[in-house]
Amino acid sequence: MGIGELVNGSPVPTFIIDCAHRVRYWNRACEQVLGMAAADIVGTSDQWRPFYPEPRPVMADLVVSGEIDALIGTYYARKYRPSRSIPGSYEAEDFFPRLGEGGTWLYFTAAPLHDDDGRLIGAIETLQDITERKRSEDALRREHARLKSIIDHFPGGITLMDERLRVVEHNAQFRQLLGFPPELFRSGPPSLEELVRYNAERGEYGPGDPAQHVAGVLSKARHPQPHAFERTRPDGTVLEIKGTPLPHGGFVTTYTDVTRAKATERQLKSLLDEHRAIFDNAHVGIAYIQDRVILKCNQRMAEIFGHAGPEALVGRRTDILYPSVQAWREHGVGIYRELAENGCCESEVLMRRRDGEPVWCYCLGRPLDPRAPQEGSIWVYSDITEQKRQQSQLELARTVFDNSTEALLVCDADNRIISVNRAFTGITGYPAADVIGRNPRILKSDRHDEAFYRAMWATLLAEDRWEGEIWDRRKSGEVYPKWLSISVVRDAAGAITHYVAAFTDVTRRKEAEERVQFLAHHDPLTGLPNRVVLRERFAQAVEHARHTGTRLALLFLDLDHFKRVNDSLGHPIGDAMLVALADRLRHALYGTDMISRQGGDEFVILLENIARDEEIVTAVRKVQDCLETPFELDGHVLCASFSIGVAVFPGDGKDFDILLQKADTAMYHAKESGRSTFSYFDERMNAQAAERLALHNRLRRALGTDELGLVFQPQVKLRSGRLYGAEALLRWNPSDGPSIGPDRFIPVAEESGLILPLGEWVIREAFAQARRWLDAGTPLQVGINVSALQIYRADLVATLASAQRESGVPPELIEIELTESILMEDAPTAREVLTALKAAGYSLAIDDFGTGYSSLAYLKRFPLDRLKIDRSFVTDLCRNPEDQAIARAVIEIARALNLKVIAEGVEHGEQLTHLRRHGCHEGQGNLIGPPVRAEAFDLRRGPRPLAAHAARRMSRERGTTPD
Repeated sequence: MGIGELVNGSPVPTFIIDCAHRVRYWNRACEQVLGMAAADIVGTSDQWRPFYPEPRPVMADLVVSGEIDALIGTYYARKYRPSRSIPGSYEAEDFFPRLGEGGTWLYFTAAPLHDDDGRLIGAIETLQDITERKRSEDALRREHARLKSIIDHFPGGITLMDERLRVVEHNAQFRQLLGFPPELFRSGPPSLEELVRYNAERGEYGPGDPAQHVAGVLSKARHPQPHAFERTRPDGTVLEIKGTPLPHGGFVTTYTDVTRAKATERQLKSLLDEHRAIFDNAHVGIAYIQDRVILKCNQRMAEIFGHAGPEALVGRRTDILYPSVQAWREHGVGIYRELAENGCCESEVLMRRRDGEPVWCYCLGRPLDPRAPQEGSIWVYSDITEQKRQQSQLELARTVFDNSTEALLVCDADNRIISVNRAFTGITGYPAADVIGRNPRILKSDRHDEAFYRAMWATLLAEDRWEGEIWDRRKSGEVYPKWLSISVVRDAAGAITHYVAAFTDVTRRKEAEERVQFLAHHDPLTGLPNRVVLRERFAQAVEHARHTGTRLALLFLDLDHFKRVNDSLGHPIGDAMLVALADRLRHALYGTDMISRQGGDEFVILLENIARDEEIVTAVRKVQDCLETPFELDGHVLCASFSIGVAVFPGDGKDFDILLQKADTAMYHAKESGRSTFSYFDERMNAQAAERLALHNRLRRALGTDELGLVFQPQVKLRSGRLYGAEALLRWNPSDGPSIGPDRFIPVAEESGLILPLGEWVIREAFAQARRWLDAGTPLQVGINVSALQIYRADLVATLASAQRESGVPPELIEIELTESILMEDAPTAREVLTALKAAGYSLAIDDFGTGYSSLAYLKRFPLDRLKIDRSFVTDLCRNPEDQAIARAVIEIARALNLKVIAEGVEHGEQLTHLRRHGCHEGQGNLIGPPVRAEAFDLRRGPRPLAAHAARRMSRERGTTPD
């Protein structure tokens, strides 16, 4: 194999030049490393071009020149050295900035080539890329320099010992701290043994054999372990010595002067001991909290929250200190925001002990770093539960003091006022500023003498309390009574510190007592004597009558129709009317006679010294005369009358209660006699009263049973005889006796109020029957009678509407019948009710027209449809000219007012003829048909044959057939 093949096949960049400096070989490794193809350089003398920017010899050129020894220093100063293995060869290292990115370090060798005869024929140069090695060496040098700088500038002493325990590196601080002289280091790195022996011999380790000290230290050093200890030098310097073994043997040891630090440490320890004592024995809870977790706390902290010691809280979240997790979260939001914004946080917080009991804490916290309060903060907790309780009690006491209805006044030991409450100002009229610092004698009224005050003070100082009624003076000068209570406050030694007075204005109480006394004997509305006084006066009058032989009389007065006044105009008007009545009675009976109100609209008059019956009549007339003038009350003009019952002592009774009951019975008889009159008692009245009571009880039991029922009396058109309606009439057929007529039980029902449920029952039954007739194909108008109580005391419109909804009967098939006296009693209320009924579609009729006032003005004001001529005028219609005139007048009035007329009590044909001749529209009576139960109606032929006969008779009279 030739030399060319050897060069080209070598992986080492290699080129050969001849003695003429021309390149003969340039292998592939050169091409790759130097970036120049062999074809471009072989045969040329441009071997310098890959290396340098300008022509200059490379090391191979210097070899073939034969003057390499003289020239190499010029071109490769401090970069070359002769080869140790090949004479005449050189090797060098150099940096070539043009080779590769960032330049390349090359290690190259050049050696001469000789022929077989030993003649120089050229030179061979090899190249090696040592860039990475050079960079590593540079890094090592920099690191060594940095380490050297660190060692030299280390704030303490430092030594580096090799595996043979020789000091290979140290700094000046080491020598200075240990006090080693420079000569120990001049002959080379000293050994650990030399240094230890030097110290031992100069007494650094204290008394003892230096050789033993050296042996002990060396023994430990030969078993490398990390070590750290402090040594105090003879001059008092304290050194902290720390040694760390190296992986391949040896130590790195540092020497730090901690003399000042140790002194500071001792001071800090002392302070810490003090602080720890304060921390552990503080009367407040202290905790170090990080991210809402307790990292440290003191004993008091544990005690506040009911734990045995700090260990029970350390490591726990602070939510265990709160009543609930929700409260913990809400409070946390606020406190950490405040810590961040203000650098501290203080608040009073309701927290929780271990046993669940609430505890109020004053909490003060400061963060270690305000920028990150979550990372740590110191908190102080003070248990203020008792303070809160006391504060609450003080606030309560202050609230009670300020808002007490009793006037409160506090004086000092010298009896000067130091505090008053609002009630004091309200009662006395003195603002606090006017009385503070003054003696309470400014309130004196001069109603009490000095003896009174001396006795008061004597009791107060002896018993520490005085209580009683006293008269004082307000700021306005008004004298008033008050109930005063004074207490003495003493200190522990028994000395007086304060006087506390509480008083109330008893003006109203005294007035109330007088009022109670008055009301105990008088009617509160009218001021008239009540039954108690009347009984006492009666007893006195009886004694007088027995001695004088005179008589007494009790007049029991009951106001007629008074309930209607209350029901229609309201109780205020009713009360005003009673007051006016009492005043009139006082004036009418002025003298020795006593007037008493028993309650409601009942009055009793006691007449004394009666010698003749005419005196009783005279008193009754005075009562009646005083009511002749109507009462004008709040825009209402009201007439009044009394029904009066009279009982006389001793003939009707000698006992007050018996005599009063008999006068009451006589009064009811007067009412039954037409009202606005008076009646003496006789025994028949007792029987009637008993009968009324029995009848009332039987009627109450009959409600809701089949003893009560309706009958219907047919109503016809007089011209055609056509049946158009029927009047519903209530009948009572007791199971335990004969039938009872309406004239007996209706008054009892109205008097007791039973007429209201009875009337509602009649309405619903009448509607039900109208429904049955309607379903049978023969609708009839049903007339229903209503009482005044249903107009004034019940919701008649609502009752009818309810019955109409339940039955489905059209309102036009129902006619409401009422007496004209109802219209006269309270026209506004009656008109309102009737207008509502008319708007609902019901027909309205006036029953028994002509028997009362028969006021045309009233007829014009009400929405009526029909007038009913009372049977009293129809009975003698054919024989009595007055009845004929009344009937004709009623018919004419109805025609003028566009009303229909129906005659009641038609019994025979002559009445029919007369009524029809004068234009009466309708009629009912026994001639047409008596009242019968609904099942007796024959709707195809009329209710009874008599009705059909009457119709045929009427038809014959006018020459027509019935419709």
